[in-house]
Amino acid sequence: MIGGIILFVKTIFSIIIIVATAAIGYIFSYGYVQRLQQLKNLYLSFQLLETEIIYSSNPLPIAMERVGKKSNKYICNIFNDTYKILNSKIGYSIEEAWNKAINDNLMKTSLNNEDKEILIDFGKNLGFTDKENQIKNFQLVYLQLQKQQKIAEQLKMKNEKMCKSLGVLIGIAIVIVLI
Repeated sequence: MIGGIILFVKTIFSIIIIVATAAIGYIFSYGYVQRLQQLKNLYLSFQLLETEIIYSSNPLPIAMERVGKKSNKYICNIFNDTYKILNSKIGYSIEEAWNKAINDNLMKTSLNNEDKEILIDFGKNLGFTDKENQIKNFQLVYLQLQKQQKIAEQLKMKNEKMCKSLGVLIGIAIVIVLI
């Protein structure tokens, strides 16, 4: 009787360990999926921003507000915060407002430091040049984001399955060691 209870408890704990480590593996793999999706959403947000600035000739704060309303929930805060900072008239330059919004919100996304550098570089020319140079700035950020998307896609393909498998295998290894 006691042997059966012990076996039952061991089985339950083994299942819990395997499920927990598998969940951790899925969480890690989700980061790769999220980064790729957020890069795509960022690309779309920049297209909206370009339309607002270049073709609709909206002032930058209004353009940021409109893009923030239409952007993905992870990306919108960068644009919304830039709008709030610029609209508050505290004395931040456009570049400073953009950088502050990026630094305040990047940790809430799956974007990495390379992505951050692209965003910061974009902000250096934002609103300081004529339309022709603004278009060039957008073209550059599009190329950089496309490159980052390709890298993110490769990392996703390479690591997503591995993280999921490792999570399960580590759980099984822990169970084997403990039993």
